[in-house]
Amino acid sequence: MFALVLVFPMIYIFNLMFKRELLTAPAGNRYIGFDNFVRLAGDERFWQATGQSVVFSGVSMAVSIPAGIAIALLISRRLRGTGLFRVILIVPMVLAPLVVGAMFRFMFDSDGFISWAFGLIGITAPSFLSIPGVSLVTVAFIDAWQWTPFVAIVVAAAIETVPPSVMEAARIDGANAWQELWHFILPQIRPLLVLVALIRFMDSFREFDKLFIMTNGGPGTSSETLPIFLWRHAFQYLDLGYAAAIGFVVLVIISVVSTIIVKFFRASKGVSE
Repeated sequence: MFALVLVFPMIYIFNLMFKRELLTAPAGNRYIGFDNFVRLAGDERFWQATGQSVVFSGVSMAVSIPAGIAIALLISRRLRGTGLFRVILIVPMVLAPLVVGAMFRFMFDSDGFISWAFGLIGITAPSFLSIPGVSLVTVAFIDAWQWTPFVAIVVAAAIETVPPSVMEAARIDGANAWQELWHFILPQIRPLLVLVALIRFMDSFREFDKLFIMTNGGPGTSSETLPIFLWRHAFQYLDLGYAAAIGFVVLVIISVVSTIIVKFFRASKGVSE
């Protein structure tokens, strides 16, 4: 099963990225060495998609991680209704990304909930999904909305492992709530925070579903990220060799950035655990 679902596809893709494999003109298919990568290096659309993937991932992480930590702190206080709040919190996370994308696309429609809400205060809602630049950030916020509960649940579980004696010592020393968080709680759960950041980076960088259903990379190519760019070449242009090279580059980017994150925060031991 391992060979079937992982090893064989990896070998097949590795072989494919060194070939010209164009299904619309199969007569010219042959091995071309590193030509796909040379073509990729000079493809302005590829670099645009890479930049937009970085923006999408950065916005999604910048929203979901701080918001998740804030919600986790609220949960850890065990206020009345926390149990019900935990149940409600899980709902976005268990929805399929395609369903989330379709739901928010209807909400952002000209006759949708967003337009109705803006109309209540006498403002015409802008077309968030039709403005270059804004559409990408809008979908990134929606991605953050879906995965903030994941961050909150994991961080809340981590906070519960912080020794009570540490917090008692902090309070005795006169630390306020912000100082407790910054100097005591976050350092104690740093390895788990790095793991959460890794998972969020990998998920957001290869996000396809919500972007596909909400903008399809548009308007124009203003929200075309690397997964959308790869999909176009594989399933619209049927250029499988070039698509395989794109996929390999995406894998390398994710691997390199993930390694840098772990090394920078010196949390390799905690992440491995």
